[in-house]
Amino acid sequence: MYISECIISIEIQQKIFKKHNLARVEIEDVFWHKPYYFRTRKNRYMAIGQNVTVVFEYRNKAAVVITAYRSSRWQKKLYQRK
Repeated sequence: MYISECIISIEIQQKIFKKHNLARVEIEDVFWHKPYYFRTRKNRYMAIGQNVTVVFEYRNKAAVVITAYRSSRWQKKLYQRK
């Protein structure tokens, strides 16, 4: 999967910051540092980075962010195994 752009709407960005205390830069960094990708339901994907997990939709080589949060212990282990 090749992602050339990360799209986060203002509303989603504010919600993520308020709820999970994650800045836009932290979310974008996940895509540029070779995350572990896998497909979830409803044509959505999950990108697991070292510290952040991002749920997104893949459209025309762009990741449209749905939500993001701090990675749990099992997600960090999965990332380390890749």
